[in-house]
Amino acid sequence: MSEDLDELIICSHCHKVHKRIQLPSKKVARCSNCGTVLYANVTDTMYKAISFATTALILFIVVNLFPILEVSIAGVSSVLTIPQMLKLLFENGFFVIGSILLVVLVVAPLTVLISFILLGILSNLRVYKRFARKIILFLIISRSWAMVDIFGVSILVALVKLFGYAQIHFGVAFYALSLFVAVDLFFLKTIRPTELWIYFNRKFTDEK
Repeated sequence: MSEDLDELIICSHCHKVHKRIQLPSKKVARCSNCGTVLYANVTDTMYKAISFATTALILFIVVNLFPILEVSIAGVSSVLTIPQMLKLLFENGFFVIGSILLVVLVVAPLTVLISFILLGILSNLRVYKRFARKIILFLIISRSWAMVDIFGVSILVALVKLFGYAQIHFGVAFYALSLFVAVDLFFLKTIRPTELWIYFNRKFTDEK
C-alpha cells in the first residue's frame, strides 16, 4: 500500500492528485489542472543537488567569516559582518530579533545545505531510505526559514539611503553574498524535494 502511495503526487498549487510516470531526459511533468510543475526527470537530480549545495556552502562560509560592508560617516567607520551584527543585537537586549535573524540567516540556511550534502552521502549507502525520507521532510520545512536572499535585498535598500552621505566599501563577503543568493535562487528552482523523494524511492526499488 505504501509503495502504491509513493507513485502518487499532489500538486502544491491546486492539490490535484497525479500518478507519477517515468519522464524522458530534460522533460518536466505539469499539473493537468493548473499547469504547475510537479517534477522533472530525476536522473541527475542528486548530483546537481550535491554540486549546488557544496558551492553554496563555500559561499555561505565566506559570507559569515568576512566583512560585507565598511561604512564611513563623518570619519567614523563601521564594518558589517553577520556575526558582529548578531552579537550587537544580543548585547543590546534585542533577543527576539537576534534569535529570529540567527535562525533565518545562519541556522536554517546551514541546515538546508548540510541536509542536501547528507542526502548525497546517504545515496551511496544501502540502508538509507527511511533516513533519507525524514531528511527530505525536514528539508521542506527548513527551506522556508532560510531567508538570506531577503537579507541581501535589505542591504541593497539600506545602501540606497546611505549613498548620499556615506563612503561605502564593499567587502569580499558582499560579492560572496550576491553569488550565494544567485546560486540559492537557481537551486530552489532547479532542485525540488519531490524529485529527491522520487530519486531515493526508485533507487531503493532498483536495489531490492
